[in-house]
Amino acid sequence: MALGADELASLERALDAGDGTLPLRVAAHWLMTREDNEADNVGQVHDVIELHERVQGPWLRIAGIKIIIDGVIDSCTAAMKEPYSDGTNAEPIWDLESLIPVVTAADAAGLQIAMHAIGDEASEIGLTALEYAIAANGDIPRRHRMEHLESITRDNVERLARLGIIASMQPVHADPAIQENWQAMLGDYRVNRAYPWPEFTEAGAVLALGSDAPTAPHPPLPNMFIATTRRSAIDPSLAPNLPKYALPLADALAHATRDAAYSCRWEDVTGQLVRGKAADFVVLKQDPFTEGVDSLLTTEIAMTVVAGSVRYDAAGAKSTEARNTESDS
Repeated sequence: MALGADELASLERALDAGDGTLPLRVAAHWLMTREDNEADNVGQVHDVIELHERVQGPWLRIAGIKIIIDGVIDSCTAAMKEPYSDGTNAEPIWDLESLIPVVTAADAAGLQIAMHAIGDEASEIGLTALEYAIAANGDIPRRHRMEHLESITRDNVERLARLGIIASMQPVHADPAIQENWQAMLGDYRVNRAYPWPEFTEAGAVLALGSDAPTAPHPPLPNMFIATTRRSAIDPSLAPNLPKYALPLADALAHATRDAAYSCRWEDVTGQLVRGKAADFVVLKQDPFTEGVDSLLTTEIAMTVVAGSVRYDAAGAKSTEARNTESDS
């Protein structure tokens, strides 16, 4: 998640109130603001280095920096290689000249870089900056991410994989119920390669699936439904959005758990139910592997366990609700 001073203060207060724990683990990226000069931009990186060293707990840590390279396709603010259907285009928030010093400094310091890149020109800029930093800093441990990647060229999918960059994507954005304007704004061949999730793994990249909360609806099960069907969780009767890019359920689940943990550098802690890792899991009332993926839209959570501690129990919640109702009567 991206955060600033207010969000960090809130999380640290919650950590204190929870005796050093949170309801879930948070790997946060400090939101960078583009300034008018390189010194101020790189100065922000130095500030985050100090935060990264200070906030490194098992429940909350500053993983690195978040850079928003462009906007979104729906409002024609994503940076595209070719104009939108109305002939306009958008300049990136971070151009290559301003981005390279920041990315190079963060990479050298061991910070993870998470880049918001929705348009195909934005991913081009981000990958070029990362490629420069990797060449400048040499063979050091790194695990950078590109977020969203809604429109990206096939060449840059291959390039991302070659550079070892994680593709961090959110199925909710591909819901057919919200695609009409997205498709109209591009209006050409580019709509046929929207949200190409399998291309990343076919190229050899790690694909991590998430929710993009709080920008988009965060419930994970509808997200998994969209990932596995390319159908709408809002209106399942709509035609699927490029079903050739749908993922098998087992793959989607692995990308949302194992690979999501890897994307946070927490693969040694969580993401898989194996000996030696944290007991982090949910229990569903229906098994989508036997009941079918449509059950992801109707099933409920029976239990949530974090680090071996039951954080939610539907049976217990209903018992409490019943007792409260009896007390009221």
